[in-house]
Amino acid sequence: MPDDNRYSRQSLIPGWDQTTLDNSTVILIGVGAIGSYVATILASSGIGKLVIIEFDSIELSNLNRQLLFREEDLGKPKAEVASKRLKEINPEIEIEFYHKKMEEVKASVYEKADVIIGCLDTFIGRRWISSMAIRVKKPLILGGMFAFLGDVQVIIPYKTACFECQPLVPDEELAQACTPFGEERKKDRGEEEEVEAKLPAVATLSSIIGGMIAQESLKLILELGAPLENYMFYDGLNNATTIIPLARTEDCPACGELYKLEQIEFVAHPTETIKDLMLRLALTYGLEKPDLMVEGKLLEGKNVVENQLKEKSVAYILDKNLAKPIKIVIKIEKL
Repeated sequence: MPDDNRYSRQSLIPGWDQTTLDNSTVILIGVGAIGSYVATILASSGIGKLVIIEFDSIELSNLNRQLLFREEDLGKPKAEVASKRLKEINPEIEIEFYHKKMEEVKASVYEKADVIIGCLDTFIGRRWISSMAIRVKKPLILGGMFAFLGDVQVIIPYKTACFECQPLVPDEELAQACTPFGEERKKDRGEEEEVEAKLPAVATLSSIIGGMIAQESLKLILELGAPLENYMFYDGLNNATTIIPLARTEDCPACGELYKLEQIEFVAHPTETIKDLMLRLALTYGLEKPDLMVEGKLLEGKNVVENQLKEKSVAYILDKNLAKPIKIVIKIEKL
């Protein structure tokens, strides 16, 4: 290969296959602090197609660590500006972008990915994209940061622990952001005023965590080395990396085999209302506002269980925080 080829140096790595990289597709959710570094590395490396999903717009406070943006970009959609800059970095790659929330992007888009990357700062966001990755059976890499602290997790559906079954996030925190300050994002941006705490952030951590995520994605695509199968925590102040072993749990509502085989039963009381039943389901599975569907119909909360369900009913739990409905068997307890 000629030495003046754009990819000549990385192609010297044993096992590197640039053609495989050229034919691959990566979906990147979030092109902010970490995501901008991930995108730059993947574009420079010659990823075939990069799909950017980002609903946010550029603010002045972004410029200290989000290297794809300039002052003249203030107020513009991050996804659009990032796509333009990445094309300038490498005109050879294909870029597609969505200036919308990840929940609004069709599942068919996610199905085309070789790897999905989530650079998200809320537990709810990570939980949702983990559920989607399991639904479409695509590898997912998650990463986050707070000041000089960062983390990376690789999820291989049905092989490694997903975000739902890993024990590092307590249920009550699933409704909070990934910060010690408990940043709340309970209101949808663009529809209602969002309550948001400002997160401490430094470019060094963005580049380190972004580099690790990009590296894991290249390893997955090219099948080089062993993927990170555990949770990696990085402390930049002490230059310390901690690996926390993770294991899948059989009763995980997203990827557990017991749910997949419909062997888990949820007991309902005949005289309780559907609303009360859904409240118990919400507390059990850490959901926000679930709906219950049986035989293709949503059940009304005011109705009594014994008038709506058979002695045993296959039901689907739907919730805004889940990309994949939870399938369970509801059994009415006999009096």
